[in-house]
Amino acid sequence: MANKGWSPNPAVNENIRLAKALLRDPGLMSALDRHGSTGALDGLIDRTSLNAVINGTNYFQFKTDKELFGEMLEHYNQLKGRFGRDLTVSDLRKLAGQSLTGDSPKDHLIQLAQEMFKRTNALNLASSGNRITQAMLRYLSR
Repeated sequence: MANKGWSPNPAVNENIRLAKALLRDPGLMSALDRHGSTGALDGLIDRTSLNAVINGTNYFQFKTDKELFGEMLEHYNQLKGRFGRDLTVSDLRKLAGQSLTGDSPKDHLIQLAQEMFKRTNALNLASSGNRITQAMLRYLSR
């Protein structure tokens, strides 16, 4: 649509403008392209994905997997359990199951964990068994 020439039909011209604007914002395109339950890029933009972006409250829905891995690396010590040496999938699951608290730093971690569970492919890539190491997150966030 973005490559079409201008039309005498104003509705078509609005669609062309919209398509060009979307192509200028790859982050928005990526968010619109994500599958609602898995978070994987699926090549489809439909009403469900539009509504998810419009009504979404999770800051991380617009982030790429690489950016999520970087966020996890940055907050690694806060994400892992108090006594564990490594972050585990179980730690993330517990955190993702919590309700938002109104405490911004805590909610940031909860939403990060929730987004990782929406993106099962990314979670599987980051974890080895039940463990998620800093070395793996460092590698995936490059």
